[in-house]
Amino acid sequence: MTSRRPASIFAAIVVSLVGWDVSIGAGSVPDALAIHNFGALTNGINSDGANPAAGLVLAGGVLCGTTLNGGQQGVGTAFYMSLDGADFNAFRSFTNAPDPGNPQGALVSSGGNLFGTTIAGGNSGVGTVFAGQTNGNVSIIRSFASVSADNATNSGGASPTASLALGGTALFGTTSAGGTAANGTIFSLSTNGSIFAVLHNFSVLDSNRGTNTDGALPCGGLILSGGTLFGTASAGGVGGAGVVFALNTNGSGFTTLHSFASLEPSAATNTDGAFPFAGLVLSNGRLYGTTVAGGANGKGAIFSVGTNGLDFAVLHHFSATDSLTGTNSDGASPCAALADSGGHLYGTTAEGGVWANGAVFSVSTNGSQFLTLHAFTAVDPVTGTNRDGATPLAGVLPLGNSLYGTAFNGGAGAVGTVFCLTLQFPPAVITNIVHNANGTVTVYFLGGPNSTNVVQTAASLTPPVTWQDTSTNVADAVGAWQFTETNSTDSTRFYRSYAP
Repeated sequence: MTSRRPASIFAAIVVSLVGWDVSIGAGSVPDALAIHNFGALTNGINSDGANPAAGLVLAGGVLCGTTLNGGQQGVGTAFYMSLDGADFNAFRSFTNAPDPGNPQGALVSSGGNLFGTTIAGGNSGVGTVFAGQTNGNVSIIRSFASVSADNATNSGGASPTASLALGGTALFGTTSAGGTAANGTIFSLSTNGSIFAVLHNFSVLDSNRGTNTDGALPCGGLILSGGTLFGTASAGGVGGAGVVFALNTNGSGFTTLHSFASLEPSAATNTDGAFPFAGLVLSNGRLYGTTVAGGANGKGAIFSVGTNGLDFAVLHHFSATDSLTGTNSDGASPCAALADSGGHLYGTTAEGGVWANGAVFSVSTNGSQFLTLHAFTAVDPVTGTNRDGATPLAGVLPLGNSLYGTAFNGGAGAVGTVFCLTLQFPPAVITNIVHNANGTVTVYFLGGPNSTNVVQTAASLTPPVTWQDTSTNVADAVGAWQFTETNSTDSTRFYRSYAP
């Protein structure tokens, strides 16, 4: 995808019909704007932080987030900023043990407090759970115990990398290390820090195959639905490629909902994806997530599964990347949780895209209409800088018709950005294509309510492509509209639709 039109969203699909080859072509998409560029580091420190690995949360009308590195002590910051990027304030520079250090998971907002985790710092240097406010006050409510130098085990887990789930006065989270088998834990913690419990210790892995029954090394956060927690473990399971799990908030009823299949050794591919590093999102009774590797091309997948573990499906296999440039059309290696908004899933990939620096994408919850919304631009090979950021490790936050997110690298300081991707309307979904008895073809769309949509046609996609405006259509109050081709005598026609 080479062109960009900031106010346009195109729907894309390819189907074959008797007598016709109807193609709805991908078109221009909006650019991401860096609304904050983290400052360049000097000896590992700066004023605002560096390398944001976590996504954003809206609290009190401002965006709040964290950086893994940088700040006045080089071990990360917590910050807030207005939606337009103004009024940026790194309200806390972490200082490491016994202070929290290196926050990697997103913050959770509740009652004027922000709750988060750090992979380092605390009394033992192996991570914390903290509570803070935007005035800079931060207190540790859990400091994880030191791990054994012999076998890396401890009694409660270590190095929490993910965001927390909040239910009433209880926080639920995961640790990516420690526990009785050194493979991580699931824990609960009261919001005042007074009650801590280990809900599950992930079990020992087979030393040869890397397999077990329940998974290992959970790097993603949990989601809470009723009295059930859902999450992923990035390794282990019967295939050694990670699992999706469920358990009750009291720690009972741990269930492996899906074990990802083992990888084919030479190509590193499988049928369902491998190594889910991110947490899940729940929509209409189904769980949705990503895997950083595996799938048909070895570059990860988007999947869904029922909350009972049934009806597992892959919604998208990310395409192979060029062996020399690392580029592709749709991104590669998604390691962030998805966001659900209006029947669409939005996410990021850490690699791939047309400049090999990652991408933002959308896909409908039924797996149709995958669209690359933005590919992060090339970085200067000497300075590591670019205009929009690179390597997004976190997901996006949908607010209105915009997506807000963070990029780990790139930007004016080469250490990441906060970006905003504005969408005039959600990507239109093609709900049906009908080859009519009279030889015409009708395409049915569902997009932005009351939106104006222009259909363009072309006889060929061989460059240079000539697109012609063919029809202007206004969607109804629920976003539905249709277009019928009546005049073409071509056996092949390509169509695309955009909201101007």
